Amino acid sequence: MSALVNALGGVEGTAPHPAPLHGRSAGLASVEGPDVLRVDVADVIQGAVELLSVTRRLRGIQLSLELPEDPVPANVSHRRLQQVVLLLLAHAADAAGGQGVRVIVDIPDDFGDLPPRFQFQVPGAQLSPRELQAVFLSPMLVGPLHRKLARARELTEAMGGTLTAASDAREGLTVTVELSAPGMTSW
Repeated sequence: MSALVNALGGVEGTAPHPAPLHGRSAGLASVEGPDVLRVDVADVIQGAVELLSVTRRLRGIQLSLELPEDPVPANVSHRRLQQVVLLLLAHAADAAGGQGVRVIVDIPDDFGDLPPRFQFQVPGAQLSPRELQAVFLSPMLVGPLHRKLARARELTEAMGGTLTAASDAREGLTVTVELSAPGMTSW
C-alpha cells in the first residue's frame, strides 16, 4: 500500500493500488469479436498485396493483378480469406524464382452457379507429382517452400472452398481457389 503525504509531512490516508493494465490500449478490438462473413474478394486480395508490399515481402517480384471493377462477393470469413491470400502470395513470391506472379479474380454469376474464384499463376515455379500429392495430404509432408501452399489448402477447405494446383513445365504453377457460391444475388 502506498500512503498519501500532505504538504506538511503528515499522512492523510492510504491510496488503493492502481488496477493492473491488461492491454496496450482500450481501443483494440478483441480477436474473439464477430467477423465479417460477406466480403469482397478483390478488396481482400488488394489489401493483402498492399500489406506484403509495405513489409517488403514482395520486393523484386513483378506482380500483375487482374481485378474486376465490380465487387466479387463471397460468404466467407474475412480473416480466413485474408490468411489464405497472404499464404498464397508469400508462397508465390518464394516460388517465383525472379519471374512475375499473376493474380486473376473471376466474378461469380448472379445465379450462384459459378462461385467466386481467383488464381495465382507463377511461371517460374514447379511442383513434382510427388510434391503436388503431398500438398493435398498434409503440410508436414512437403518441404518448407510449399508448406504455405499446403496450409492455404487446409484453410480454404475449412471455409468450404476448394484449392487446386496444377504444375506444367511451360506454364509453371497455377493455384486456383474456388469459394462457396454466394447464392442468388440477383433475386
